Amino acid sequence: MTVLKQILAWSHDRPKWQRDALRRLVVQGELSEDDISALAELCKAQHGLAEPKAIDPLADKHVRGNRTANAPVSLESIFHHRGVNALAENQILKFGPNLTLVYGDNAAGKTGYIRILKSACRARGQEEILGNVVAESAPRKPVVAIKYNIGKNGKQYEWAGQGEDEFVSRVSVFDAQCASVYLTEETDVAFRPFGLDLFDKLVKACKAIRAQLEKEQQSLASSFLSPVKEKVPDGTRAANLLANITSLTKPESVKRLSRLSKKERSRLEQLEKSMLDFRANEPKKLTRQLTLQAERVSALAQHMRKVEDLLSEETVNSVFVTNKRKLRKSEEAERLRETTFPRDLLTGTGSQSWTALWEAARTFSQEDAYPGQPFPFVEKDAHCVLCQQEFDRNARRRLQQFENFVKSTSEKDLQKARESFATLQKIYTEFQVTPEAIDETLKEIHIEYEQFSEKTRAELARAEERRIAIAHALSSEKDLSADCPSIVSVAHEAELLASQIKNRANALQTGNKDQTIKKLQFELQELRARKVLSEHEQKVLGEIERKRKYAAYSLCINDTRTRGITQKSTTLTRNTVTQKLKQSFADELSRLSFQHVEVELEEAGGREGVLYHKLILTRAPGIKLPKVVSEGEQRCLSIAAFFAELSTADDPSGIVFDDPVSSLDYKWREAVALRLVDEARKRQVIVFTHDVVFLLILKQSAKQERVGQFDQHVRQLPKGAGVCVQELPWVALKASKRIGYLNKLWQAAEKLHREGHQDAYERAAREIYGYLREAWERGLEEVLLGGVVERYRPNVQTRQVKLISDITEEDCRTVETAMTTCSNWLRGHDQAPAARADIPEPLVVKEEIEALADWIGSIRRRRRSAQGEVRA
Repeated sequence: MTVLKQILAWSHDRPKWQRDALRRLVVQGELSEDDISALAELCKAQHGLAEPKAIDPLADKHVRGNRTANAPVSLESIFHHRGVNALAENQILKFGPNLTLVYGDNAAGKTGYIRILKSACRARGQEEILGNVVAESAPRKPVVAIKYNIGKNGKQYEWAGQGEDEFVSRVSVFDAQCASVYLTEETDVAFRPFGLDLFDKLVKACKAIRAQLEKEQQSLASSFLSPVKEKVPDGTRAANLLANITSLTKPESVKRLSRLSKKERSRLEQLEKSMLDFRANEPKKLTRQLTLQAERVSALAQHMRKVEDLLSEETVNSVFVTNKRKLRKSEEAERLRETTFPRDLLTGTGSQSWTALWEAARTFSQEDAYPGQPFPFVEKDAHCVLCQQEFDRNARRRLQQFENFVKSTSEKDLQKARESFATLQKIYTEFQVTPEAIDETLKEIHIEYEQFSEKTRAELARAEERRIAIAHALSSEKDLSADCPSIVSVAHEAELLASQIKNRANALQTGNKDQTIKKLQFELQELRARKVLSEHEQKVLGEIERKRKYAAYSLCINDTRTRGITQKSTTLTRNTVTQKLKQSFADELSRLSFQHVEVELEEAGGREGVLYHKLILTRAPGIKLPKVVSEGEQRCLSIAAFFAELSTADDPSGIVFDDPVSSLDYKWREAVALRLVDEARKRQVIVFTHDVVFLLILKQSAKQERVGQFDQHVRQLPKGAGVCVQELPWVALKASKRIGYLNKLWQAAEKLHREGHQDAYERAAREIYGYLREAWERGLEEVLLGGVVERYRPNVQTRQVKLISDITEEDCRTVETAMTTCSNWLRGHDQAPAARADIPEPLVVKEEIEALADWIGSIRRRRRSAQGEVRA
């Protein structure tokens, strides 16, 4: 199973946001700030701190196929515009594609360029880049640029010295600080196979999200309940609730305790009054007063109940229904009158006033005129009780019709409706909403119960407005106006107040005063605490929510723990990297011929998604290496560890070495040189050094192994350090390269001669002869002797001995003559005044240089020809 497949299977048990993060890392390679914010929201959503969000977890479709190896990154050049150490401005240090040798003496400026590379590339330890602190002016901000290539497409990119560049950072730097890290510290494998690097990136995401979550959680760390707790009496249920609030406290329990009913609020007021009562000097007198007051307030409650009943919607509606019934009966009676009475009768006959007249006539007839006779009495000799005349036939018939009308059902119903309505109307017209006794009661309780008194007066005033409006509507036989005030009940509050006052009176009559006070005090404290709680209910509910969120953030932060990631990373790293790393380290030691001290790599445990390793002595693992091995051996071990780490990567990007053989004996230098040259076959290798011998060994090894090599020379000049030229110093040049150098010196000297600067020309010519003598010496060991022996080289090239078998006496005379000629014009060889001769003309000097070139060329052609004949 591939690494990615194993990670996919492992991810199923990870928090959902991590599964989404792994998918993003596999698809995108890196996480942006927007990704981190989105993942933090996913993490919060899982614990109710954000709106639910859908996730897109790592799935099989994301891990199919193989990822192609990274195209190698190689450096093209460093451009130093200004501001780094004492480096000269506007210098370009160039690099070749294979082996680049950057030579410079101490203080020549190599360290400045290395610091630039360490700040941009991958290095075990970065260094702060300082400006030119010894300059007269204040150091300026560094301005540098690194040009680099990705792959072999020839396209150049540029890092402008700010931030991290994902490509430049793939180039690795080895220096003294790096060497120390490999030896003395536990180190991770910086180059991790694709898949394992997901753990590092996931841990990085965990840290970023944890930092964000902790910052948000910290804003919830402070409680605002301290002032509330100070107001709540100790020992009460409210105090216990506040002291034990957690994220699991139910808001309903707070609401149940904080929300007092009307009865409980009334009880609180009563208790407040009762505690004052017990402090009175004449409790018996106060008891009588309270008893009477309770009776008056009870009467007030009864009156308010009567007012509310009378003016209630239901009662008022029934009155208007009665009025409508009366009107309806009146209409029915009117229709009966129209059919009963002829039209020639007087207007109003059969009306209410006429009916009253008729009933008065009935009374007069039955009680005075014709007692015991039915009404109307219309027998013979009977007279009309109204006009006192005898009846004729029409009159008798008309009076009988009138009586039938009055005795009809409609008319009776109308009469009843009129009587009922009149009674109700009279009630609303004459009812006293605020009689004198009620007014006196309200005045009496105003001092102690001001709020209740004023509220009751306001409601009575409103009731009076309503009564007047109702009475007016009834008298005008219209509907009640829409803006008629409504009635608000205070009767219940009056009843509660009466009960309070009565309870106060009863409390004063108890036998054990102290016990009663204690009991009432306890009840009062509870109610007071609940009242405070009710006043700060939202704060308390907010505290529960704060604690809930705080706890939820803790759960979110738990989801960012890296232990599980580290454990899985350790397991996979052990299976896919560690064995290879150990074997590679052993192989590197063998290639460097380091076998006299047994050293090996071992696991050093995992942290934050990374498995660490360290170097130990095989036979004494508890002793630190630097205490046992020499400084040179330490450097050799560090180089081996560096190359072993490179072997774990599939990234053949460039590597940079800063003085890799510092402190190394001659026996290690050649092995290191060969290792670097061999690595330059596969990747760009850049070596900074001040060691001429090591430089020559590298050049010789590159030549033998046919590895492309590029030279750079940095120097300290008056304008600053780090001045770059594309050639090595004289001491490191081969014989053929020295001829080119001499020709440049000759051109400058010839110009001095041509322009008439004779003294300057003579000094230049003498310098040329000194260099020319050194060139003949280099030609002697390199060309004539075929490199069999060379200065500072510890070994003898015995296989080259056969080349010197063709040396002739003429070859020797040529060398001797040339050396003598050069010596004649060197400073340090004093001549007798009589032997004083002029410095040779430029043309003669030119011929001397050409003679060396011809001599070198002739010997090499001769030997190539001889080798060709042997092969043939």
